[in-house]
Amino acid sequence: MSVIDSPYVPGFGARPVVMVGREAQLSRAGASLSRSANAGAAAPSVMVLIGTRGMGKTVTLAAIADDARARGFATAEVVFDSVSDTVRLVAARVAGAVAPYEREGRLVEGWRRIRARLESLSIEVSAGIVRVGRERSEGGRAGRETAQDRDVLTALLVEGAQAVLAGGGTGLVLLVDELQEAQHDHLVVLANALQTALSTGAGAPLAVFAAGLPSTPERVTAAASFTERFDFRVLGRLSNDAAQRALLEPALQVGVSWDPSAADRVVEAAGGSPYLIQKIGDEAWLAASPDRGAVIGGAVVDVALAEASASLAVGMFRGRWTKATPAEQAVMAAVAHVQGPDGVALSRDISEALGRTTPQWSVARKGVIDKGLVEAVGTGRLRFTMPGFAAFVRDMAGLGTGGTLDRRRPPGITQGTDA
Repeated sequence: MSVIDSPYVPGFGARPVVMVGREAQLSRAGASLSRSANAGAAAPSVMVLIGTRGMGKTVTLAAIADDARARGFATAEVVFDSVSDTVRLVAARVAGAVAPYEREGRLVEGWRRIRARLESLSIEVSAGIVRVGRERSEGGRAGRETAQDRDVLTALLVEGAQAVLAGGGTGLVLLVDELQEAQHDHLVVLANALQTALSTGAGAPLAVFAAGLPSTPERVTAAASFTERFDFRVLGRLSNDAAQRALLEPALQVGVSWDPSAADRVVEAAGGSPYLIQKIGDEAWLAASPDRGAVIGGAVVDVALAEASASLAVGMFRGRWTKATPAEQAVMAAVAHVQGPDGVALSRDISEALGRTTPQWSVARKGVIDKGLVEAVGTGRLRFTMPGFAAFVRDMAGLGTGGTLDRRRPPGITQGTDA
């Protein structure tokens, strides 16, 4: 028999064969696209998907992009980072999205304005190909230049949407991933440009969707207070039913089933993480090499869990541990030590383990949350964002499964160090 390829896709941003647990967010995005298309006008607000890493933000954003294209929208997709010129990134993607509509459109003067605005950012469009010139210097940029960037970006979004409409398309959709990575000054420019562009009204069908870590609302509202009215939507862990579907249905589509108890073990180990469902499922598939009609059982799950744990330990988990400061590592060690069966650690127990008051380790607390290592799940309640990370942290902190923290000098914090 021929080998059946694994139906699980654990890669970054890879869209699963069966996408579950994000129906509410996709439905809301679809409604926004419908309103924009129906009215021929901008969507009322920016929709921002919020979640820790591995929760499927990038995949959900890609699904929204697919929906938008199916409705006739041109899509400009951009991923932010901490060093690039955000204005030019967005402008270049918008240029690439709207360029194919130039031949069909009748806005001759409009296209001249678009090209002029792009040239002011050292971006050229020729025969549908976007060329970005030398990077601009960021040092000491004047407020006047920042205002110019804002105005240019606003005009590009509005005129780009109008150009797509004139060229036979529905409108323009901008999709931004890793929103929290943009520099503060760039967020100021972007937020104000989006606010103005979305207020344009009829004739410019524009919709904007973004995604970022849980720290994103704080970063965005610090750049512009009116962004508190953005439509922030949280992507949390999958429910047990959704996780079962994510594991079972891809296999069933190729004629392979799971032993119910084996499937339950995978779902429990994944802890609602869409990424871990795909990762463990893929490891099980590699171990089983199943033919059509096969049943994946407990012995295979043993291998899959071991392989997944080993891979995470030398990759994702080690990377997460090493990017934390010593004070942040100490907080994570305390969380791993005092967490309950549900994976939740209480702040008072963390303080006791650290031998410090809550304000004394608040800086480190903010650090691990901003880095997406730990998340707040209610007042005074923390848990790791990735299931299984607690065991790794205990090993790194020398706690093992039954170790104890040195209450006088917890791992990673020396006496007198401000956490």
